[in-house]
Order: sequence, then structure tokens, then C-alpha cells
Amino acid sequence: MRIAALLHDVGHFPFSHLSECVYSYIDTVNNSDDMIEGLNISTVDNISLLSDIANFKKRKAKDHEHLGAEIIKRDPEITNILKDAGISPNAVGEIIVGDTQAKPVHAQLLHSSLDADRLDYLLRDSRQAGVSFGSVELEYILRQMRIERCPVRDNGTEEIVELVVFDCRGQHAIEHFLMGRYFQYTQVVQHKTSVAFEAIAKALMYSVLKNIPDSSYKSYESIVDIIGTDEFYMFTDDFMWQQICTFAESSKDENIKALWDCLSQRKKPSNVLSLTDIIPKVSSHPKAKPVNNSTYLLTRWLIKNMQRELAEEVGIDPSRIGYVESKVHLESIPSHLRAEDCSLDNFPDEVRGAIRIIDKEGVISFLASDSKSLINKMVDYTCNTLDIFIFGYDDKEKIKLLRDAILQKARKG
Repeated sequence: MRIAALLHDVGHFPFSHLSECVYSYIDTVNNSDDMIEGLNISTVDNISLLSDIANFKKRKAKDHEHLGAEIIKRDPEITNILKDAGISPNAVGEIIVGDTQAKPVHAQLLHSSLDADRLDYLLRDSRQAGVSFGSVELEYILRQMRIERCPVRDNGTEEIVELVVFDCRGQHAIEHFLMGRYFQYTQVVQHKTSVAFEAIAKALMYSVLKNIPDSSYKSYESIVDIIGTDEFYMFTDDFMWQQICTFAESSKDENIKALWDCLSQRKKPSNVLSLTDIIPKVSSHPKAKPVNNSTYLLTRWLIKNMQRELAEEVGIDPSRIGYVESKVHLESIPSHLRAEDCSLDNFPDEVRGAIRIIDKEGVISFLASDSKSLINKMVDYTCNTLDIFIFGYDDKEKIKLLRDAILQKARKG
């Protein structure tokens, strides 16, 4: 478990999570008949690339944790060190990816709503960002942690499984942590300037990888194939930055040059509009789309479907417009889910990783289902934020015209 904690981020790509989305996007493009043509479309013609890749969600099976597990199993130096110490590289990899073959306790410690990684980065990142969201009662929370034998159904019979639970005395400190993480994401991680720069970096990285098809870094699979070689360990932030620089400076594509100028010179993209809506995770009607703010919903539809028309209306290059929709929620499970309803044959990550509380009588339940908890009232909702931005334009009048055009159409419905 200690080795897994130490090595759990060893598989991070250049630029961390940003690249995971790019590689997932590449994989989807390469394996989708509907999108194969997209490989041959330049960013000048494909005006939606910036937004498409910015809003593409990484695929779990090909993220940094799975790459990390492959490194631990394939890199001769790491493998030999572990084997000499009597530790199975496969077992370490299983913990890192949260494999169901790993002990649930181990998986929870690295993969849950209150795991070691989340506690660490909330404290560290909030300090570095100069905000107070990470001022949680870490030592107190850790003192309330228990490993308890919990009854879980397995194909109709009851099995006893060891799981991480927390003493009910720590409930308010845990709620404080969950709210702190919520604000850290909504105010820092998903800040409008940050997500805009990230979208631009993703578009540039994708363009580089798309245009060097014979590279060892062209896909997740090709990266796995070179683990343990010098070429693999050259795949760093600095290497990728230099690749983007070389590509952009030699490109004749004006859009590529504008993207690179924005990123390399830290020219902040101009925010056109930011909207936030808090909506139910699941609509009460199966065919209805959850919505609270109709302006938010219509604005999202407009920017997704009428980007060219909106841009032409105000005299802006449509390829310079992008949008990012960010979503944040407090817990991974709904409020109605009960611990006794969960079974080993249906034990997905979000259930296994949900926070469990043990009361004074020894009864174990999900924090999310506790009717006396504020978290219970909030877990069924997600906070959606839509940020629309422009890069390469300083004309405030045109930016205002675009904003007004979007809002006017959205409010008319």
C-alpha cells in the first residue's frame, strides 16, 4: 500500500491531466467511423476542435493510473527493485488503478471521496494558490478513520468485507473537507482563465500529435510499447513544450500560430460570458433533460450549434471562439442509496469510494444518505459552469457584441 501511494502518479503524461484528455480524444477519433474524417481537417476548417477537445472527458482505461500500472509492471528497474523486496508489481498496479482484485481498503485509500490523494492535493494546492479552502482538520479526520467488517451481499448471500469507515464524531470535519474541495474546484481549478488556457494547450497538443503520425507518442498504446526505454523517459513537459513550439513556429496555419502566441506569451483569452447553473444529476422524468436556468441551457445550445453564425454576425473569426463546460458535485452516489443495498457483484468505483460513517451503536451508513447532513441535501445536484472565451482578440466592443448577441438569442428562446 505504501509503495502504491508513493508510485500512484508515476504514469502522469506531460502537462498532467491535460494530456489524458488529448489521448482519449485521439483514441476516440481513431476508433470512430463517424470521426475518421476529422483526422484530415485542419483547425482552420474545424472550428469546433477547440471546444470539442476542451470538453472531452478522459477515458478511465487509458488514464495516468493505468499507464502508471503498466510502468510498474514493465519498467525493468522498478520491477527488479520491487521483486527484490518481495513485492508484486502486479499487486501494486492493481491498487493504483483501483482494480476489483485489490483489497477494497487499499482501493479506498487511493480511490474514494476522502482518499489520501484528495486530502494531499487540497491542502497543497490551496496553499500554493493562496486560498483558504484547504484549511481542513486533517489530523482529526485521520483519527476518526476505522477499518470495519461490513456485510455486503454477493449473489444473494452475505459476505463480510473490510472497508474504511469514519467515526460519526468526524462528520462535520468531513463535510468541511467536501465543501472545501467543492470550492477549490469551482473557484481555482475551473477558473475561467485556467480552463481557457487549458483548452488552447489541448488543441495545440492534439495538432502536434496528429501531424507526426510515426511518432512513438502518437497514442496511448504506442507509449506503453516504449516503457523502459530512453525514448519513454524523454516524454516530459519540456519535451512536449518544445515539440509544440517547433510545430507552431513552422506552421502556415494562422489559427495554430494564434493559439501558440496566446499560450507562449501568456496572452489571457478574453472571457465573453460565464454562466452557472445548479441542476439535478438525474431528471425526475427519464426523457427530460435536467434544467434550472433556461438561459444557461439555451446559451449552451447556441454556442455548440451556432458558433459560426454568431461569429459572423459580429465580425469575429469563428475558430477563435471556444467554450468549456465544467461540472462539480460533492459525492459520487445519490442520497437514496443505502449501504445495505450494495452488493459485491455490483460494486462500482462510485459506490466503493463513497464515504461511510459508523455511529455510536456500530451502525454503518453512507454520509450521503444521512438526512441530518447538509451533504445529503446537496449530493443529488451538480454545479455546471459554462465559460465562453475568445483568444487573439483585444477588441472589447466586438467581445461585448458577441456577448449581447448570445444573451439576446438565449433569452428569446
